[in-house]
Amino acid sequence: MQLDMFKKMLTSEDSLHILKAFVNDLLETDFKELQPKQTYHIDSYISNYEKAQQKPKIQYTEVDILATTEDGTKTTIECQIQHHDHFNSRALFYLIEAFRSSLGKKKSKNIIKDNLFSSLHPAYGINIIDFHLADAQGDALRRFRLLDEKTQQPFLGDQEEELLILCFLSLKSKNIQPNSAVHHWQTFLKTGEVAAEAPEYIKEAKKRIDFYNLGREEQKMIMKIDKAEAISNAVMSTKVREGMELARIENAQSMLKDNLPLETISKYSKLSIEKLEELKREQEQ
Repeated sequence: MQLDMFKKMLTSEDSLHILKAFVNDLLETDFKELQPKQTYHIDSYISNYEKAQQKPKIQYTEVDILATTEDGTKTTIECQIQHHDHFNSRALFYLIEAFRSSLGKKKSKNIIKDNLFSSLHPAYGINIIDFHLADAQGDALRRFRLLDEKTQQPFLGDQEEELLILCFLSLKSKNIQPNSAVHHWQTFLKTGEVAAEAPEYIKEAKKRIDFYNLGREEQKMIMKIDKAEAISNAVMSTKVREGMELARIENAQSMLKDNLPLETISKYSKLSIEKLEELKREQEQ
C-alpha cells in the first residue's frame, strides 16, 4: 500500500474511527478519541551551531502520522519498508521526541504552575515494517514498554498510565495469531486484501483505499451513485412507513365495525385512542 494512501486513510476527517480502531488494536488500548495533526512535525530541536551569536539551524522531527488522544497522549505511526542503519535508535528517538514535545506547554491538560514536567503526556509509537525486527521466528507484533525486570510491573506516570510504549508490526513475519484483528490489519497493509471475517472497520478501510485509487471522474461518479442510493433508500423507507400506517388504519377500521373496545383495538393496531376516535367519527358520518 502506498504511504500517501495509508496516511490519507487514517487522517481523513471521516476516517477517525478507523484510526482509533487501528491504534487500539495494535496497542491494546481503549482510546475513545484520536485526532490526527495536519502537520506531521512533532517538534523541533536546535543543532549545528558553534558560536553563541550564530543563528541556529532548526531541524524537524517528522513522522508519517501524529495523533493525540482525548487526554493528550500522543501516538506516532511510521511506515518503514526497508531496514536501515540505526533504525532502532531512530524509532526510539521519535518516541522520546513525541513525549518531550509538550514539556512546559501551558495548554496541556493537568499542568501545574511552575512545574514544566506536569505538562508531559504519555507517548506511544507504532512502526509498520516490511522486514523482521530481530529474527525470522519472532512475533509479527512486538511491544516494548518500561517494566520492572523482576516483577514485570510497568513504570507509571502521575496519572497511573504507562508513559512509553514502542510497537512494531512486521508485515513479513508469519508468526501472528490467526484471525486476530492485528492479523487482518497485517494482511490488508501488505496485500490490500481483506478477508470476509475481518472487522467491519478494516473492510471500510479497504473501500476507502479503493476509492482513493480511482481517477477523479470515477470518484465523482461513485459519489453521485452513493448520493442517489441514499435518496432512494430514504424514499423507500418513507414508503414502507406509509404502507405500514395504512395497514394499521385498515385493520382498525375493521375492528371498529365489529364494535370492539377502543383499548383493545389500540393494543393490536398500535394506533392511539385519539386516532381511533377520529376513525370512528368518520365511520359514523
